[in-house]
Amino acid sequence: MNQSLILILAFSVLFPATHILMSHGRLRTGLVRALGGEWRFRGVYTLVSFVTFFPLVFIWWENRGLGPELWDLPFRIERAIALPLMLLAVVLFVMMLATPSPASMRPGATVARGILSVTRHPMNMAFACFGLAHVVTNGFLGDVFFFGQFAVLGLLGAFHQDARLARDRGEQFREFMASTSVLPFVAILQGRNRFAADRRTLTMLLIAIAVFVALVIFHQKLFGVAVL
Repeated sequence: MNQSLILILAFSVLFPATHILMSHGRLRTGLVRALGGEWRFRGVYTLVSFVTFFPLVFIWWENRGLGPELWDLPFRIERAIALPLMLLAVVLFVMMLATPSPASMRPGATVARGILSVTRHPMNMAFACFGLAHVVTNGFLGDVFFFGQFAVLGLLGAFHQDARLARDRGEQFREFMASTSVLPFVAILQGRNRFAADRRTLTMLLIAIAVFVALVIFHQKLFGVAVL
């Protein structure tokens, strides 16, 4: 097996694995104690993330399309799946800036408003949608692992955060969980919530759509692949 492909596969497993394991219950508590405090732990956590992610990006960028091709969907089917996923990814990411999640590094209010009424983990779901969209359109093994890690980390990370925050923050966060969902729109479809938008939310939605359109137009110039 090609050495670059081995590195892509290894780092694609290491990044989400270390990201989740280091923040897991007893291990996280032990690391915080051993390192001498929360901020030192966050520093090491960030360093490990950099060390496992950025080498991966550089190696993958120079070796795109590496390994056996696992699938090659017809162009229209690819785009029919990938474009809505990417639109949702951009909307979630941009609107998260207006309504930060209580699960983020700088927690927002534990209130199901704005994008939090769609999903309580907008950043995680943005990464998951981004990863899935690109897995569909890039069927080579190296690409599947590279983009797949975003989907794995987004989904597993969200449920992992829920378990930790429900334990650490108690009843208030559990009530927030009861009225929201991890997967976008599930709580709304189940009647546990409704989309609560204000002027700021609608403004961010329009900005997100503009960003998505710009990405579609300039994708080939930026990344070498035409979207349409």
